[in-house]
Amino acid sequence: MIINCHCHIFSLDCIPLGFRRKFLLDMKNERQKLLFRLVRAVLMPGVRLETWLGFAHLDMTGIARRLVSEMDEAGVELATPLMVDMAFDSAYPERSVREWNDQIADTLAAVDAVNAASGRTRLMPFIGADPRRPDVTDLVIGHLESKRFFGVKVYPVMGFYPDDKGLREIFAYCEKHRVPVTTHCENGGLPGHAGYYDLAAPEHWEPVLERFPELVLNLAHFDRTGTAWQTRIMQMMPRWPNLYSDISFDAEMFWQPGRYFANMLHVMRTPVIQERMLYGTDWYMGRFLWSEKSYIEWYTKGARRIFWAPVKFLKSDIRRLTEDNPRRFLGLRESCAKPSSPTKRSS
Repeated sequence: MIINCHCHIFSLDCIPLGFRRKFLLDMKNERQKLLFRLVRAVLMPGVRLETWLGFAHLDMTGIARRLVSEMDEAGVELATPLMVDMAFDSAYPERSVREWNDQIADTLAAVDAVNAASGRTRLMPFIGADPRRPDVTDLVIGHLESKRFFGVKVYPVMGFYPDDKGLREIFAYCEKHRVPVTTHCENGGLPGHAGYYDLAAPEHWEPVLERFPELVLNLAHFDRTGTAWQTRIMQMMPRWPNLYSDISFDAEMFWQPGRYFANMLHVMRTPVIQERMLYGTDWYMGRFLWSEKSYIEWYTKGARRIFWAPVKFLKSDIRRLTEDNPRRFLGLRESCAKPSSPTKRSS
């Protein structure tokens, strides 16, 4: 059973207007709307970029349905859509995103719709947390108590450090009740402003883990092959028993596949580290490059076909990455045949 620990279903109106305009995605601007239509018009229907651009017109439920459709095609049983609170994005200070409570309601409605249509749990959402949001502690913990959300997503490059005092009660709750936390840990990404990328560095999480050593934490993206951040993550893992990272959205998989997969083989055969790596795709952020099916097939088929540097993963490697480790991270019972019964949190 493949579990995708990193994906998204937020709609375009959840992203700051300044960022949308930068990438010609302001659908309320007539000039950008025209340019958007022209780009789509010259692309062949079904190509990955054309498909990715098509998400601009979908609401959350529509995006969630597309995700589950691709999951079915790829053999992915369960995914964890991650909310991101972008209202306080320091690179785009204008308040131009959909109201947070509306985003939460839309996320839950989308998850409920696809889970009901599937007749079982397919999506387990994580709620976003930004320490600058008023009453963020009560808001996040309240939704976790409702058992509608299964984890927390933190995005420091919006303009804050992980050890911000505004997050400490949330982390304390998550540690006590074994609620998983996922954070952006890549030297890049939204908001597209290099001045904020260092806030996501793994060393900024060390004070958090010193304070909450049992916290279940995913330093997502594993940065890039051979970087100092990646080395730091691997050095940190033996120190904290519940520290993980995921393999979502590393474009080097396509540009330098020999180097990328040789490194991943080493990582997935290294004691301790091999038990802490999680499968994730960052769908639909990278949908212009890959689908859910093609992403997993790069690991199961594509890597061994790199004629100048073939890499062959064993079935046990893939099982650890896509099932065993994600189950442990999410607190799912090992004996559970379906993901509809997550391990009950302690009270």
